[in-house]
Amino acid sequence: MNERILAIFDSADQAQAAAGELQLGGVPRAAITIMSSEPLHLAALEEQAKSGIGLFAIAGGVIGGFFGILLLVWTSRGVDIVTGGMPIVTPWAFGIIVFELTALGVILATLLKLIFEARLARRGSLDDYDVAIADGYVAVSLENASDAHREIARQVLGSNISHPPAPTDAPIQ
Repeated sequence: MNERILAIFDSADQAQAAAGELQLGGVPRAAITIMSSEPLHLAALEEQAKSGIGLFAIAGGVIGGFFGILLLVWTSRGVDIVTGGMPIVTPWAFGIIVFELTALGVILATLLKLIFEARLARRGSLDDYDVAIADGYVAVSLENASDAHREIARQVLGSNISHPPAPTDAPIQ
């Protein structure tokens, strides 16, 4: 049976050391979560996945620029103004609009990727959250712990393991 193990530590250094020992014991990095009320710089867990925000920003800029050009071409062809051979839209005005829509594409793509990577659009609360985190403590959570990982976690985390109260079916008021 897989279960979730949650341990509460007084400092980030203690939590980081415990997470490093869990990894050395064979627990995969993907199963370990460290939570704190403030950002942590986790040196022991260097193998975190790199962010794809830069590529999303570039893709958003290309898409925004494409739609800027499409908008201007579609608009200039849709307006039947006789200009005597002169262009309806000058290159300077054309460039400004394309630049602004490119910037808008970069901003929107970056914002959406940030919301996705930070998991800000999730529904409900975290399953492995503990109220001690809001009080300045640091939590280490081990998700889907198998029997072998559970034993390693009990040895490494020891007395820091938190035992949450049993859930009730009563509505929260």
